[in-house]
Amino acid sequence: MRRLLCLSLCLVFCASVSHAQKQPRTAEDFYNRALDKQAQQDLDGALADYDQALTRKPDSLTFVTIHINRANLLMSKGDLKAALAGLDQAVAANPTDLRTFYNRGIVRAELGQWDEAIADFNATLALKPDFSMGYNNRGNARKAKGDTDGAIADYDNAIKHDPEGALGYFNRAAARQEKNELDKALADYTQAITIAPKLAEGYYNRGIVRQLMRNLEGAVADLNTAIELKPDEADFYVARGNALLARGDFDRAVADFTKALELNPQHADAYTNRGIARKTKKDTPGALADFDAAIAANPRDAVAYVNRGTLREEGGDQKGALADFNMAIAINPSLAQAYANRGVIRLQQGKVEQAEQDIKQAIALDAALKPSLEKYLAEMKRYRAKKP
Repeated sequence: MRRLLCLSLCLVFCASVSHAQKQPRTAEDFYNRALDKQAQQDLDGALADYDQALTRKPDSLTFVTIHINRANLLMSKGDLKAALAGLDQAVAANPTDLRTFYNRGIVRAELGQWDEAIADFNATLALKPDFSMGYNNRGNARKAKGDTDGAIADYDNAIKHDPEGALGYFNRAAARQEKNELDKALADYTQAITIAPKLAEGYYNRGIVRQLMRNLEGAVADLNTAIELKPDEADFYVARGNALLARGDFDRAVADFTKALELNPQHADAYTNRGIARKTKKDTPGALADFDAAIAANPRDAVAYVNRGTLREEGGDQKGALADFNMAIAINPSLAQAYANRGVIRLQQGKVEQAEQDIKQAIALDAALKPSLEKYLAEMKRYRAKKP
C-alpha cells in the first residue's frame, strides 16, 4: 500500500495582548502567561492558565483568541472533543470571526466529521472569499468524502488566491493522483517543490507518481531527497524500498524496509514488502516470518495473506494456503491473485467446478493473468471430456 500525503494547516493566534505580570490578575495576564508556558511545552500549566483567563470575562476578541489557542493546545494533547466544545463557545460568542469557523472546521475534520467541517469552511469563505487556506482545507474534506472533483475545484481556487503557495499545488496533485491523472499530478508536485524546495512530502509523493509511471530512477532520486530532508519518516523508506524492489535491487530494498521497521516496528507494509523481497531472494523462512509479522501488525493485510499462502502451498501445506487465500478474499474480494491461487489448489484437489469459478473470477478481475491460467482452464476442459 502506498500512503499518499495531503497537507492542511490550523491557524494559531498567539499574539500577546499585554505584558505578563508576575502575579496575574486579569484575563490578559493569565492569557500571556499561558502563552509563555505553551512555548516552554508546559501544556498542562498553559491549559490551566487559559481556563483561568476565561473565568475573568475577557472581551469578545480576547475570548475568541483564548479559545483558539486553547483548542490547538488540546488538539496537540489529543483531546479533540474538548477542543471542539471550546470552539463552539467561540463561534457563539463571535459568529463573524472567521478564525472560529476555520479552526472548528480543522477540529471537525480531525474527528472525521466531514460534512460539519465543510459547513465551517463554507462559513469561513463566506466571510473571506479569497482565503486560500479555507479552500485547501475544504478541498481536503471533500476529497476525504470521495468528492475528488469538488476537491480539485477547491484547490484551483486556493491556487488562484495564492499562486505563490505550494500547498494548493501539492493538494491538487494528490487529488489528481487519486484520479490516475499522473502527468498532471507530476506537474503539480513539481510546481510545489519549485516553490518549496524543502517540502519533503512533495518529493515523496512525486517519487510514488514516478514509480507508477515506471520511471524507477526518477522515483529513487525523489525518495532519496525526501529521506535527506526527513530521515526519520518510515513511509519514505518503504516507498524507496518499493522502487528498489521494482528495479530488482533486492538487497537495498530489504535494507530500506528494515530501516522503516526500526523507525516503526508496527509498519505492516514494511513487513509485507520485505517478505516479498526475501521471497524473491529464496529466503523462505525470512519471508514467512515477515508475512506473519505483517498479519500480526495488520490482520486485514490481504496482500500478506496471499504471499504467505503462496509460500505455504510451495511448502506442501495446502490447508494452510487455502486458509490464507480464503482470508485474503474475505478482506479484499477484488484481489485477483487470491482467486487464481485458490483455484489452482482446488483443481489439484479435484474440485473442478470450484476451481473453474475461481480461475474465471481471477481473469475477470485481472485479464493479465489469463495467459498463465489458460493451461488450468485447458486441464479442466480435458477433465470434463473424460467424464462419462
